[in-house]
This record gives sequence, C-alpha cells and structure tokens, in this order.
Amino acid sequence: MAVSQDTTDAAAAQLAATFSKTQSNFDAQLSWFEPAIVAMPDSQVTAFTEAEPRLKQYAHALARIRTQVGHVLTPDQESLLATFGTTFDSAEDIESTLDDADLTYGDIDYDGKTQPLTKGLRRVILENGDAKTREQATRQFAKAYYDHRYTFAATMQAHMHTQNTLARVRHYQSARDMDLSANQIPESVYDTLLDQTHAHLDLLHRYYVLRKRVLGLDTLHTWDLAIPLTGTKPPFAPTYEEAKATDLAALAPLGEDYQAHLEDEFAHRWVDVLETKGKTSGGFENVAYGVHPYILLNWTNTYDAMSTLAHESGHAMQSVYADESQPYWDHEYPIFTAEIASTTNESLLNAYMLDQTKGDHDKQVYLLTTAVEDFIGTVYRQSQFAEFEKYMYETESAGTPLTAGDLSAKYHEIEMTFYGPDVEANPWPEAYWAYIPHFYYNYYMYQYSTSKAIATTLANRILTEGAPAVAAYKEFLRAGNSDTPVNILKRAGIDVTKPDYLEAAFATFQSQLEALEAALEK
Repeated sequence: MAVSQDTTDAAAAQLAATFSKTQSNFDAQLSWFEPAIVAMPDSQVTAFTEAEPRLKQYAHALARIRTQVGHVLTPDQESLLATFGTTFDSAEDIESTLDDADLTYGDIDYDGKTQPLTKGLRRVILENGDAKTREQATRQFAKAYYDHRYTFAATMQAHMHTQNTLARVRHYQSARDMDLSANQIPESVYDTLLDQTHAHLDLLHRYYVLRKRVLGLDTLHTWDLAIPLTGTKPPFAPTYEEAKATDLAALAPLGEDYQAHLEDEFAHRWVDVLETKGKTSGGFENVAYGVHPYILLNWTNTYDAMSTLAHESGHAMQSVYADESQPYWDHEYPIFTAEIASTTNESLLNAYMLDQTKGDHDKQVYLLTTAVEDFIGTVYRQSQFAEFEKYMYETESAGTPLTAGDLSAKYHEIEMTFYGPDVEANPWPEAYWAYIPHFYYNYYMYQYSTSKAIATTLANRILTEGAPAVAAYKEFLRAGNSDTPVNILKRAGIDVTKPDYLEAAFATFQSQLEALEAALEK
C-alpha cells in the first residue's frame, strides 16, 4: 500500500505489481473451484455437508456460490466468455479515457486570472464565484459533454447491450436481476427506493423554495445550488488533532469498546494523514485481515475533512468488528452494506456538533445545511441516477437503441421532476448523463441511497433509544458477510424489503429541513 502514499515510488510500485500478478495467478489456479461447486446437484451438497461437520462453518460462503446455479455455463462456454473479459470492459474504458484524458472545458476568468476550467475548479466556482462566473462555468462544462454526445451515447449503448446480453446468456430475467442477485438483494428493494423517493419529492422541492427565498433570487438556476446559504466562509477549521478529539466525543454513544478501537486507530498510525507530493488523492480505507485497517487521507483543516475521518473510521471499525468475529471467508462485508457504518458515523458527528454549537447561529445553519444537502446528494440524487439507469437498461433490452437525443430528453425529464417547479432549466442543450461514470458500474448507485437511508435511521435510533439500538448496531458490524445483507440488516432492526426504513429516514430529513428553515428565519 506504500504506492498510495507516493505513486512515484518505484519500489512500492513494483511490490504492488508483484502482488497483483500473484493474485491473478492464484485466482487462475482456483478458477475451477466455484464452477465445480455450482455444478453439484443439491443432493450431493446436502450429503457432503451432513457427512462432514466442518463444512457447516462455510454454510453462507457455499450458499453465495450456489446462487449461481442455473447461471453458470459449460466449461467451454465459460472459457470462451473469459477470453472476452477485456472486450466487455471496453465501453467503460473508452468512456473513461474520453472523459478524463481527452475532454477539455476551455479557459475561464476566475480569481483574477485566466485559467483552464477543470472539474475541481468548476466546483470551487459553483461554491464561491459570482453569478456570472458560475453560469459561465456551468455553460462551458455542459458544452464539452454536449459536443461529444454521440461518442458518449455509443459507449453507453455498447455497455448496456453487453450487460443485457450477458444476462440473457446466463439465463437471468434481466441485467438488474443479474447484478442485484450477486449481493443476494431482491429487485423489490430497488423499486421500493424509487417509489419512496418520489413519494417524498415535496420535501426536496421545499428545500429549493427555501434556497430561492434565502438567496433573494427571482429565478433559481442550477448554478445557484451550491453557494452557501449564509454567504459566509465555513465556520469550522479543525486541525487533525482537534478532529480526532471531536470524532471520539461524537462517537461516544457507540460504547467504550468502540472508543478503545478508535483510540487504537489514532495512536498506532493506521491513518496516513497529510497531503504530500505523489500521494493518491481523496481518501479510502483498506483492511488486511489479521492485521488492522489502513486509512488514507489528504488532510485539510475543514469540517468536511473531520467528517471524512469519521467516515473512513466507520469503515475501519466495521472491518475491526467483522475481523474479530468472522473467519476469513466471511469477514469482508458486501457492497450493499459497505457504506452504512461510514455514513452512520457522519450522522452522529453532525448531531454532536449541532448539540455543541447551540446558540451559534452561523454554525447551526452550516451544520444543518450540510446535513440536508448531504441527504439530498446521496438519497435523492443517487435515486435520480438509479431511475435513469433503469430506463437505459430496459430501453436497450426492449430493442430500442440508446441515441444521444433520447438519452438527453429522458435525463432532462427525470432531472426536472426531481428539481421541481422552482429550479429553472438551463437555457442550452445538454448531455449531462454523459458526465456520470457510475452508469458503467452495473446497478451500483442505488446502494448509495439505501445506505444513507439505513444509516440515517440507525443513527437516529442510537441517539434516541440508546443501549438496545447500539447492541443491534454492533451485531451488524460483527456480521461481515456471514449471511445475506437482508438478513443481517433485519437483525439490526432494518427490513430493506419494506418501505419503513425509508419513511423513517425521510422523516429525519424533514425534521432537519424544518430546523434549517427555523434557523434561517432568524
């Protein structure tokens, strides 16, 4: 992992390459294993597990493999499909190259100089620039994708066609059936999320009405959606040491054992903190089973950085509890539950900071705005993307090609439904769907929404119900991948097959929105 500390470190890069090659060789040597288990008749699996008691410890690992029964082809067919692995990924690779390497957004005048517009600078301008510059950055950004809409549409069509074809070849009802079954998630979870989000769009529209009124705008444009409501700089500038102390205090409701693990993380260098030359950007957590988790940060003295530390520590603590409780084959929690612990920590931090800053109007507004906009960006926004993704897969599967014009029209329709009547449509042609690389991740984005909703509900229970809710939450952390995500969450008091957890999350969002409205009225 040293290569993440310094991507120019040749020795570290060689170690990483050696590991990657070793892992690939290992996987190739074991490529026969899962197909052999899938090929067994149920009677043989039952006979083996009854005859050999030690197989009971692998019950869920075997069950996960057996979900592929009926979807694995003959060895020759599987071998043929394997040879096309790189081809299947080519649409995503081409899109990524076009977006990250070839696309340019022109120059823009900002901060007293003319400079190239980048994705990062665009975000800075949307949060800090004047209205004219924000509009210009939005227009130039949209033009870059619109000018390349036909190529982006071709890569999107190719990807959707490939996934739909694979689903048919493997005898799944649809690509969504194929992708959700990999995590043993019923398709009804997806539909319930979209239904509940639409049922609560009034709250989202209410926020845009609030933003329009507070900013004193006759017309609310998309380039007005990121500027601070208070018009002031963020009121928090914590150092790393201050952030550690704050996160410890904020996560105290999770108990002494959780605190002890956090202190171990902080005291024994699990975290690479400072931004340095050659370091991988952003932040992440990774775990080596039997050792401890590793966290990479690029620290800045901001509330967002403090929240990121709490977020990545949530991943780390889930790894710690799962590793303590589960054998290697069941320790790695699945994607569907991977963002719950991290976002629960974010919610607990925000609630703690709100409690600690009572009486400070600017800090209260900042924290409430952060909570509200985080929910919007994660639950509403990702649900919007999930709805569009579903449209693309179903349209292509029905035999209708995905053209640039149709994609833009449908995306605009869904986007304006989410924005509501108080957000003005941009007065230029767009292909914003081309900007979202997650559409190539195969029904991935809905899990951001479900995770945030689950975390919001769990954090609220932890703070209001105390010990019983904490105990149920700890059981969730310890579960790893020892059962299906649905069953693990049921034991934590969340039934994702029903709308209750979403209704509870939207109720919490409504209370935060009302608190923000009240604070801004002052």
